[in-house]
Amino acid sequence: MSRQVYQPLHADVRPLLDPQYIAFHDAHMQYVQTDDSKVWDGSARTQPSLPPGTLDTVPVGSIKDIDVATLDGAAAFPVRVFTPSSTPPESGWPIFVWCHGGGWAIGGIESENDFCTRVCRDANVIVCSVGYRLAPEDRFPAAVDDAYMALKYLSSPEGAQKIGGDVSRIAVGGTSAGANLSIVAALRRLEAGGGVPLKCCVLIVPVVDNTATAETVWKPNAVTAPWLTPSRMLWYRRMYMPDEKDWAQWHASPNLAPAELLKQMPPTWMAVSEQDLLAPEGIAFAEQLKGQGVSTQLQVVKGCTHSILALDGVMDKGRKLVEDAITAIRESI
Repeated sequence: MSRQVYQPLHADVRPLLDPQYIAFHDAHMQYVQTDDSKVWDGSARTQPSLPPGTLDTVPVGSIKDIDVATLDGAAAFPVRVFTPSSTPPESGWPIFVWCHGGGWAIGGIESENDFCTRVCRDANVIVCSVGYRLAPEDRFPAAVDDAYMALKYLSSPEGAQKIGGDVSRIAVGGTSAGANLSIVAALRRLEAGGGVPLKCCVLIVPVVDNTATAETVWKPNAVTAPWLTPSRMLWYRRMYMPDEKDWAQWHASPNLAPAELLKQMPPTWMAVSEQDLLAPEGIAFAEQLKGQGVSTQLQVVKGCTHSILALDGVMDKGRKLVEDAITAIRESI
């Protein structure tokens, strides 16, 4: 039986890609219809656009959901708390606040349980996955407000005590759109002037510049990038921020944040995929942080794409990325 190919690999990028990625893409991903080619009906949240390719979850001490109030206090959103099975330190475990990916429109606290459980177990930290509100039902700045409120609450004495965490040892991180939210949350916390300094910021294939286009920042990979194409990225962006005037706000594009805030960013570890549409903006942001005197480590994963974290179960480089991120968290926090 013939199968329709929706996402063929561009001929120019095929020789540049990791063989394990090519095998998975040819077997599965090329046959998946792209989200941006369909009318939004919410099905992208229940019918994932990536076939299963993650590692298995691992046992941790406990998993529970708590509620955190929105910025206006009128509602609440969930945060999933993964607690280690080890004996807690006297001051409590370190806390790692995580924002999932999904273009601000899909995903949730179920999305990256494999990653969250491994960070919890192997870095011996409490991991808090933020179930921020999603577009298009809740548009900008709902998601970033929720990320900020989660970080603010969990790094407060009240919030840290509630989950058994150490208020003096807090870190933040995220992947893709979630990395964008984690950067802005950290900057907003700095702007508000509250709390002890964060220990680190861990960013995986981050969205940094929401003014980027195929003709500008994305140009190096715009024609060839698999899966996350310019049209797909703009589809996500427009659902989250239908008003284009918002794209240049630093709460949407943290590379445009004031220098006095950027220079206060915590030590930052970043991984980008060489063949990802977003690689240029991530690399540029790493250089921007270094220029502001921020301790910044950049890892460029050769031959890989935006999907690397979602394929950590079928790609050796994806598995190593998880291990490297865990090492960065463990050594920083």
